[in-house]
Amino acid sequence: MAAPRKRYLVVIPARGGSKRLPGKNLMKIGDDSLIGCAILCAKNASIVGDITVSTDDQSIATEAMRYGPYVPFMRPKQLATDEAKTIDVVDHAIQWFASRGNHYDALIVLQPTSPLRTAQDLRQAVELFEEREADAVVSVCKLEHPLQWCAELGPNGSMEKFGESDNSQMRSQELAHHYRLNGAIYIYDIKSLSTYGKFYFNNNTFAYEMDEVSSIDIDTHHDYLMAEYFYSIR
Repeated sequence: MAAPRKRYLVVIPARGGSKRLPGKNLMKIGDDSLIGCAILCAKNASIVGDITVSTDDQSIATEAMRYGPYVPFMRPKQLATDEAKTIDVVDHAIQWFASRGNHYDALIVLQPTSPLRTAQDLRQAVELFEEREADAVVSVCKLEHPLQWCAELGPNGSMEKFGESDNSQMRSQELAHHYRLNGAIYIYDIKSLSTYGKFYFNNNTFAYEMDEVSSIDIDTHHDYLMAEYFYSIR
């Protein structure tokens, strides 16, 4: 695998105050917290640049510092609300480093809620980004079931919309594969990101495919139990 040529800023966004799964960024998978797993993934991928955890929560900052000096600032309150967007959080981090003379070619976002993502996944995604001279590379996984088997239910629970497509009668082997964002890896050229002002998908954005297990994204206690189990049998 070729050594990365570009310089990267890895941002790990970890806001406190999760409502669906309180304290989730500090929950452990094996010996490490979710925030620790994300930091170790970035460290072990040996990417040139810097790693930073953006958090408003002192307990998350303290935990992150156990893995190294990765909390150079605390996230401003206005970026720590339920309405705050990830693009604004990463832009704050990019500007914070730029104001201190640190500039990067590309941004990597690693959500702590994907603890089964590996350093190899990250290295391969970076390699794809550089080989294709891409504007962006984003991780995805195959949908577990064909999209054509899905539809809305009517107000009374009727399945009328399921009958609107003949595809719903086809076998899964006969249908095209669809993919979903799995939230594990986002790599964006910083100049392009600045131009668009948002996370975008264009014809120079490429998918890095991950398997279903590595794509587990912890949002509920059920997700956490699944991640714990699959980690234990790796």
